[in-house]
Amino acid sequence: MTTHRWWPESLHPLVGRNAAGRLLVTEALLRSWMSRPELALVDDSCVAERALVASLDAAPARIVEHGEIGAIADEDARDNWFAYVAFRDRVLAQPDLESAWLELFLDGLSGIAPLFVPQLTEIILHALLEDCDDPLMWRAAELFFRSQRATPQSGRVLMADAEVLGDYAETGGFGNIGRLILQAGAAPRAANLEVLDPANAADLYARVGRRAVLPLNVGQPGLDALCRVMERWIAHFYGCAVRIAPQKDIHDDRWAWHIGLDREAMDLLNTLYEGGELAPDRMARIVALFRLDFVDPQEMRAELRRDGEARPVWMALAMDEAGLVQMKPQNLLLNLPLAAAN
Repeated sequence: MTTHRWWPESLHPLVGRNAAGRLLVTEALLRSWMSRPELALVDDSCVAERALVASLDAAPARIVEHGEIGAIADEDARDNWFAYVAFRDRVLAQPDLESAWLELFLDGLSGIAPLFVPQLTEIILHALLEDCDDPLMWRAAELFFRSQRATPQSGRVLMADAEVLGDYAETGGFGNIGRLILQAGAAPRAANLEVLDPANAADLYARVGRRAVLPLNVGQPGLDALCRVMERWIAHFYGCAVRIAPQKDIHDDRWAWHIGLDREAMDLLNTLYEGGELAPDRMARIVALFRLDFVDPQEMRAELRRDGEARPVWMALAMDEAGLVQMKPQNLLLNLPLAAAN
């Protein structure tokens, strides 16, 4: 089975693997990054930029001197090339893509063009889902690197790709023709987005891709799929087995640790942890709650497994006041209470 039929634009086929199964940069991957529109040559590209592109096409990993980019006449082109080379060099400095991904976030993404990071996240997720035949997990994994719009509807929370919804709002779903129609004053049509369920998921996701809407509700397969992806994410980076389960609420008199899966969720959990109360409108922003448990409690920080009992880790995913959900998968790793972090 060719699982990348669900992510046809993924660059995962361009990476290599080492003996431990970690992902490696290849010249093909570097050439693909250089083919982005931000770095593409245009009619008035100067001689210095053309020379840089030609040399990097021949040797994509070669050292680039500051002056080579500084000689580019166009200021925007210079900035784009400085940002790309800084990102490329940070990735090449690490033994594998996973280590590079972690290092980028540990350093706060300083000096890095953020547009490359979601693509790197997608590549890693593709690798850890290679043996997965569940389209709900593949769609849930998109939350890691693509912003979503959360819409409560009939007791469900529906997650739709924010960029897809933006395209519908701008074009009515008809591309450039639709944009012209809307500019002429015609009313936009409603977004024709279809909801995934176990019965239709394989066919629907293969057919419409990111236009498919993922429902996230306790007891439903979409939320369970997200839990399974998060478990694989942690295991892939740390070799650490955890169990993650959706929760309807948090009842824990000995609440010891929590992880917000986005900025809004972290603020909400911090307020609850400190004994504060949330106004109904802020409470309504919580999209999902989770409980994480270490399969082996010895892999957890010592202070969280006293008296022979390991404390759970509470997690939340939330939307902002505009309904936007921007998951931060780095929080799952950097905020996990591993024993090795003591």
